[in-house]
Amino acid sequence: MMRLIGVVLFFCAFVQGCGLQVERPAKILVTEVSMPEGEVFAPGDEVTVRAEGLEANDEIWFEIAWTEGSEEFAPEGCAKGVRGIVTERTAGTIAFLVPGHYPPATVTVLLFREGIFQTLGTIRVSDGVWHEISLYTLAPAPAEGTEFTRYSMYGSAETCAGRQTVDQPLSYAVGSIGSGMACGVADDRFVEVDLITRYVREQGEGCLLAGATSASTVIALYGRDDRLYLSGGTSQPRSWQLPEGVTLGQIVRQPFVYASRALLLTVRNDDGTLSPLVLPLSGGFGALLGEAVESEMLLPYWLLKPASDNPERIERVGGYAALHDGWTWFQPLDPSTLELASGLEHADLVVEGRVLSLTQCLVNGEDPAGEKSPEVRIGVLCATDTGREVSIYNPSSRSGTRVLNDVDLSAVTGIFFAQ
Repeated sequence: MMRLIGVVLFFCAFVQGCGLQVERPAKILVTEVSMPEGEVFAPGDEVTVRAEGLEANDEIWFEIAWTEGSEEFAPEGCAKGVRGIVTERTAGTIAFLVPGHYPPATVTVLLFREGIFQTLGTIRVSDGVWHEISLYTLAPAPAEGTEFTRYSMYGSAETCAGRQTVDQPLSYAVGSIGSGMACGVADDRFVEVDLITRYVREQGEGCLLAGATSASTVIALYGRDDRLYLSGGTSQPRSWQLPEGVTLGQIVRQPFVYASRALLLTVRNDDGTLSPLVLPLSGGFGALLGEAVESEMLLPYWLLKPASDNPERIERVGGYAALHDGWTWFQPLDPSTLELASGLEHADLVVEGRVLSLTQCLVNGEDPAGEKSPEVRIGVLCATDTGREVSIYNPSSRSGTRVLNDVDLSAVTGIFFAQ
């Protein structure tokens, strides 16, 4: 869903072996072709091709071949039928973004017009695969956009791996693992940011929230009248009727999460309290409102725990982080009663300060027998008496590590994990 590349199925006559088989064109589409040679481009760089005979609807496609694989890719392989992103056209030039998300590769650039491909030339592209999970901060940019800063997962100022700015004023972002993407909402539009190629795409209007339903899938919720609508990430469209007395304007604009076969949101009540808003993905089509909670914030989260009916089965369960006397309690949600577990002894995690933003991911841990098993990590941006800080917690051991100690976080509004 999140990648800005794809395979065009209606060209099946050209598909053989590992992908698209390019035939010698029945006619020459363009002449006097000139494109850069001899340099290695980075994913997201803009390349301009000059040629005679270009037309307004010409497209750019790629054949990508690599000989150095990675965990995600075979040692040698190819990707064919990859559609390029054209950034500018003139009578004599066409510019495109260098593709990402592949190992270091040789990329054959193709011009496509009305069912005919013509090879324009080849370029060398550097590594477009990120092999480690990164920690991102986001802050308002000077020109009303948003600035992303990338660090290693347990990073510091010295591990800053770069910054990029988008024009859209995102209030938060949700990252994905394995796709190199981040998504958020700006001015009621769903915004996708390709963190590798730096390409930004907006989709539609009326978007309320974004959230992750899996490590690599971020979806959007739209609102109209008194209903919520789900876009993407499921085999069938879904919608929910809001509970009586709840309006779209009462939904808190923050990432939702998937847990206990439902989407977890938050509603601000008329008296200033907050309540869980649960959207079941099975059963009925009505949204469910939980008990009111007196807190300045109520952030949904998810964990992996043994199932109550079968301890050998692991299930994804959820809860909400609420503020109690200067400490944030991560309180499990009972999916049947929609009540939060009370008492400090029942909290999944306790964090000093008010959590302004949280992000989650899975990492490979080891069980007592030495076997690899997935473990949850929770990153939190907190406001404490001494300022803002970022920590990463292991909820199973209730232990945390403070990171970005030497980074000025005064303007940072959110954090997220991505790879």
